[in-house]
Amino acid sequence: MSDPARVVSLYRYPVKGLSGELLKSVSLTPDATFPADRAFAIENGPSGFDPAAPSWQPKIKFLCLMRNAKLAALETNYDDASGTLTVIKDGMPLVEASLKTEAGRGAIEYFFEEFMGREARGPVK
Repeated sequence: MSDPARVVSLYRYPVKGLSGELLKSVSLTPDATFPADRAFAIENGPSGFDPAAPSWQPKIKFLCLMRNAKLAALETNYDDASGTLTVIKDGMPLVEASLKTEAGRGAIEYFFEEFMGREARGPVK
């Protein structure tokens, strides 16, 4: 007889391709996704994604550790209530902005375009 399954840790990845967050607990809803997991992604050059009619896109169209190893140097934190994404490197916040506002998304886009440099395949959005 085998031991019953048990949950050892819970992680979510609010921005696809960036660091995960260890959660102490999470409230799940039947037939719903894991809360705030991969709710956002950062487009690396034109991908064909249409925000007016969102549809699944493969991760290679976005910034991701698989192709952009320098992302491993970053830690990210996402606050559900404010929609604020904080990007940290070596313990220092580099950018903090709300993904709920156009200005906030613009600040995050600018940061990643500068951070990625030549690895960006076009405008980062």
